[in-house]
Amino acid sequence: MKILRSIVRAGLIFAGAGAACSAPVDDEAAGQARSEVIYGQDDREEPFTYPDPVWAQRALDFTVALVPASAVDDSDPNNIQIAGPTWIGRDDVCPDERFATQPALADCSGTLIDDDLVLTAGHCINNCGDSRFVFDYAMTPSGTLNQITSDDLYSCVDFITYYQDRNGADYTVVRLDRPVVGREPAPVRVSSVPLAVGTPLVVHGFPRGLPLKLADGAVVRSNDPDLDFFVSNLDTFVGNSGSGVFDLNTGELVGILVRGERDFVQDGDCVRPFLCADNACRGEDATYAFRATQALCERTVSDVCSCGDGACGPLESPASCASDCSCGDGVCSTGESTTSCPADCQLEVLYDDHAPQASWVTPGIQVRNTGAENVYLGGATVRYYFTQEPPGSLAAECWGCTSAPTMSFHEVPGGGCANATHYLDVELPSVSLDPSTTTDQFRIAFHASSWQAFTQSNDYSYAGASWNWAPNPKITMYRLGMRVFGDEPCPGLFIPPAD
Repeated sequence: MKILRSIVRAGLIFAGAGAACSAPVDDEAAGQARSEVIYGQDDREEPFTYPDPVWAQRALDFTVALVPASAVDDSDPNNIQIAGPTWIGRDDVCPDERFATQPALADCSGTLIDDDLVLTAGHCINNCGDSRFVFDYAMTPSGTLNQITSDDLYSCVDFITYYQDRNGADYTVVRLDRPVVGREPAPVRVSSVPLAVGTPLVVHGFPRGLPLKLADGAVVRSNDPDLDFFVSNLDTFVGNSGSGVFDLNTGELVGILVRGERDFVQDGDCVRPFLCADNACRGEDATYAFRATQALCERTVSDVCSCGDGACGPLESPASCASDCSCGDGVCSTGESTTSCPADCQLEVLYDDHAPQASWVTPGIQVRNTGAENVYLGGATVRYYFTQEPPGSLAAECWGCTSAPTMSFHEVPGGGCANATHYLDVELPSVSLDPSTTTDQFRIAFHASSWQAFTQSNDYSYAGASWNWAPNPKITMYRLGMRVFGDEPCPGLFIPPAD
């Protein structure tokens, strides 16, 4: 079935689009349904043979291959080399199959959705250090691979969000080591309205590790009752996992290819892709993109996110975005507290200026669990905002602490705002906090190397010398990448804690 439609008319929408991480193994994650299958006619095309060259160039821009870090030789930044087999060498595919002699270097696929964010399948990557993200991994009309340079090669530094259900949604959003150079991210459909059965689709990725292929000629067959995924008849293979699936009418990324039909069939001494009629076999599952974007937008600020996307973002509140933020939505948003919304807010930070003196800033910090469930605080961070008047470097101690937290100082980006030019991040020790209990009192003390006095009255988080271990909403707390207590000081600025 061939349903090619021009996507050039959708070009205007592109201008406005804008948890630790093991490498993908050869056959992807154990227990995942394999997906080497052709439905009806084989619709896979090289970017240079795809009938819509404008869309093909867009796909080259934002489609990225996940390859093992151990296979990448970046000693020459102008000519990155990737070691690996051909498709014949990887799978014993029959020599007369399409693309059989091409290199098969990638393990999974992904899509650039913001300057430094890649959307892929959760089962594709578990450890940031084991995978590299390679753009321009594609064939040229002359039959050679594109030359890959350091501008096409990136690393993962963090997982913004991660979820994997072998029978449901499967996604992760990875933050790269730097913004991607010279590429426009893919536009993402954030609506939670299900796609209509029959919606035409196109998928971009690296089937069985081959250089970039585009395949349309497919439609939405059905929707999961919980809207975790939709089922289609896309021509996809292992290696396509994580591929962006796009609505051919709008050009929007609507899903992430995650699993599908059986694998190859034996043909003598070699194997061939399994063939199905267009309306036969189990179909290919794609996680709805909105599942990933809602999780992303609750944890960070991105051009993908906006009021109305179904996620209460770190800079949104019930007052600024009532459609996304409300008590009971599971997010302790700006303006909510353990008192005003105990359904969402379970943790609070207690404060005391425990030893006031001119040359030191002495915030006492303690965390209380006001909820009915145990909370693990490993990796949780409490943040104290201040202005730095005295010159010199800053140093912090924890006076009398039986288990000392990890502390680090940072400047607020862009010079900060009134009463907040710097902040101290206090990463709490790994402890579990039972309901209605508190952590130890962490008596923090910091000073400047000049030993000159601070003017604490203009410090955002300072609450006076007689606070006496009471909740202070001007101290923020972050857990699992989300703010769980307190209000940010600078309008329009959210700074996720460093992992």
